[in-house]
Amino acid sequence: MKASKHSFARVVQNNWFILKYGLRYSRKYILFACLYASLQEIEIFLEHVILIKFVFDSVQFGTSFSTVALYIGLMTVFIAGCFVLDSIYYQSVEPKGKELLYRKIRMELYEKAVRTDLSNYDDPVYYNEYVWSANDARNRIDATINNIRNLCKAITVIVTSVSFFLFVDKLGLLFVLVSFVSTLIVSMIVNKIRFKMRMELNEKDRKRIYLKRLFYMADYAKEMRLYAIREKFFREFSDTHKEMHDIVRKHSKKQFWLNFTSDYFFKELIFGGLYLAYVAYMALVKGALSYGSAITLMGSSRRLRNNMQFLTSLISEMQENSLYIEKLRSFLEQENALQETKDPLTVPDRFTGLELRQVSFQYSESGSPILRDVDLRIRPGEKIAIVGYNGAGKTTLTKLIMRLYDPSAGEIRLNGVLIDMYKLDEYRMKISSVFQDHQLFAAALSENVVMNAVSPSDPDSIRQALEKSGFGDRLRDLPLGIDSAITREFNESGIELSGGEAQKVAISRVFAKPTLLILLDEPSSALDPMSEYHLNQVMLEKAENRPILFISHRLSTTKMVDRIFMMENGRIIEQGSHEELMRLNGKYAHMFTLQASRYRVVAGAK
Repeated sequence: MKASKHSFARVVQNNWFILKYGLRYSRKYILFACLYASLQEIEIFLEHVILIKFVFDSVQFGTSFSTVALYIGLMTVFIAGCFVLDSIYYQSVEPKGKELLYRKIRMELYEKAVRTDLSNYDDPVYYNEYVWSANDARNRIDATINNIRNLCKAITVIVTSVSFFLFVDKLGLLFVLVSFVSTLIVSMIVNKIRFKMRMELNEKDRKRIYLKRLFYMADYAKEMRLYAIREKFFREFSDTHKEMHDIVRKHSKKQFWLNFTSDYFFKELIFGGLYLAYVAYMALVKGALSYGSAITLMGSSRRLRNNMQFLTSLISEMQENSLYIEKLRSFLEQENALQETKDPLTVPDRFTGLELRQVSFQYSESGSPILRDVDLRIRPGEKIAIVGYNGAGKTTLTKLIMRLYDPSAGEIRLNGVLIDMYKLDEYRMKISSVFQDHQLFAAALSENVVMNAVSPSDPDSIRQALEKSGFGDRLRDLPLGIDSAITREFNESGIELSGGEAQKVAISRVFAKPTLLILLDEPSSALDPMSEYHLNQVMLEKAENRPILFISHRLSTTKMVDRIFMMENGRIIEQGSHEELMRLNGKYAHMFTLQASRYRVVAGAK
């Protein structure tokens, strides 16, 4: 998006986009903020313009003391009421309203993030946009509401001041109009330059932040001390700072001359010189203005001038804010390519088969195919292993089965029905899956097993699932059992698990809920071969006739399964039982033979 193409209509739409959140979730706060902002300026106008003019004119024209005293008394009561509203707003309405808005918009961002296409996370541009949007949402809320509140103030000042000028001195408005239009044009040009500079700096700043992490995060501490690569990062850190300095210097010159022109010619010369001379001439030479009018016109001219200047900068700030809201809005309004069909079907409770027909997949239209014409059928209760070297397309195949992606070509059917005809979330919940890069959360052990929105209600089934995964011995050593907190991030008594223990917890999820299909993408890679072999045996025995799909390049499991599919370069090149493939003496037999020394001991290979 280019700043130069950001129209005024889009500025209004984007600021309204944020304001709608305020009116939807915290209407009292937004309305109070706007009304209170206007009331403040009305109070200042009455006190500093009308009251002063009234007092001076009363002295000049001999108004009675009782009339003056009554007017001042009423003004005092009005100001006291404004102070009460001031306390209510800042002590109660604003903090409560802001916190509610922060929570609501962050929840929408998080909801959008977990429902967006997984393919977006493979796009670094999209990922940067999401991180930026999530981190900047609070700033956009604050900036928009402050801008709207300040806009109400400025409009109130302009309406009251212009009304006063029309009543007392119409010609003064010509000075205001010339100064305002000129300053506004220059400010908008400066704002576009500032935004362009910020975007160029952001690109460099991401690299600077990454380099900064290398020097203080424990993850990199050993490598930074053991290898000379740190010199490369020192040099890149210095170069990045120099590039950022050059960007600032390049854009600062333009901003200086534009701001000088605006401040001197369009603000001080017109308002600070010409108009004040005109008012003095009208009052002292021509006698066309009373002393009260002359004094308040000069005060009002400064007040109106300052608010016109403020309004020009405010419009510029709203324009700049709109450019950032555009990024946030684009993220929230982006449509997923992977959609749930209209009137989707309920996923059946009984599994009769899963079939892939001529399935191909590539991450982008210009990218290379990851899968090519894959045909695969899983029957009820069948145990299948998909093997191959890294990069063969095994993990991508599992993501298609779980409908984290849709095939580029071909179709996937569950029980004879295309999987995109089913309810999306329900379909995914019918598959138990564990990945090599599984994640545990800063929550109770039981919650990490059941992985559900509701609190675990069946502790016995959770313990059984952990026993089946091989975590039983460690569980019995935990004083709090399944209520133990995972990690110490939010709980000092939390437990830290080794890589193998963490994998066992992740694998226990397979046994914690009834599903149609179990899908295991190298979940035991952190275990030693003996533990892996025994764990796979338990899975096969405890699967309760559910079909299992193993993904692996370690072959300790393959002798136990019904069928094996060997993948290479996105294609299935061999299939059959272990014995059949060994007799074929192809790629699978070669791969198994290379690993035989390990698995003769582990798997009892003949």
